[in-house]
Amino acid sequence: MNYYALPTPKRELLAEVQRRLPSTRQFVQEAFTTDHGRPVMIRVGYLRADTFYLFDDMTARAFADTIVDLAPHHNGGELTVSYPFHGEFRAQQRHLQLLAPKLSAIRVLAVDSPRKQSVLAGRVNCHNITGSMLAKYRLVLHEGHRQVLFICRDTKSSDTINSARYLGFFTFDVETISEIADDIEQLLHGSGTQMSTFAKLEMLHRTTQRVSRELESYSRRVDLAIQRVQRRPDVLTPARLDKILNQAVAKMRELEEIPRRAMRSIAKSSH
Repeated sequence: MNYYALPTPKRELLAEVQRRLPSTRQFVQEAFTTDHGRPVMIRVGYLRADTFYLFDDMTARAFADTIVDLAPHHNGGELTVSYPFHGEFRAQQRHLQLLAPKLSAIRVLAVDSPRKQSVLAGRVNCHNITGSMLAKYRLVLHEGHRQVLFICRDTKSSDTINSARYLGFFTFDVETISEIADDIEQLLHGSGTQMSTFAKLEMLHRTTQRVSRELESYSRRVDLAIQRVQRRPDVLTPARLDKILNQAVAKMRELEEIPRRAMRSIAKSSH
């Protein structure tokens, strides 16, 4: 594959992820979103950055492996990759050592130790995350000329390997990547207790989708009311019109309060 033929980092990433997945795994579910009560499924090639999705294990691994393999093609930089299941790191150890000379450093976050510490390439540093909050996440972070992050949290919502169990997103946003990198550093050094940036973004995304659903629902109710008035103009008395307007004002105030409560909750959790 010609890694420079694709015009944008996003298209490059998604095209390669899509290539690694079988035809039965080409869709993922957008998180916190429904369409008339039904899940919203998006084809992998059309996923949006900075949007939360529900991933199955195969798709999450495809994203992580793609970023690892693309990293050496973009002017080096530092790669951070996690292996939250036993045996994963050892299975990938040789591959990472072959990539190491093309990168400034590789930081491995794993629940198991390498086969032989002495044979690790000089640029590969391993951190044991057993019992750490980091063990709940699958993540790959490439810091360098072209920065990219994929991160997802194990929700343990499914007992089957083929079902969606990870909640997460990918991003090219430098500020978000920097904040996640800071959270990783704090957790590794014992000065943090959670992935605060991930939690903040998750809450904001939940809030945004809730407001969107409320607006959609209220809009449908208003459309139905307008249709009834058009069929029976005589029912729109001054008292009825006043009631409708007061309900609209109250609904707008209710919707305005939803993000305010979310921001207050975020502020409390950050202290």
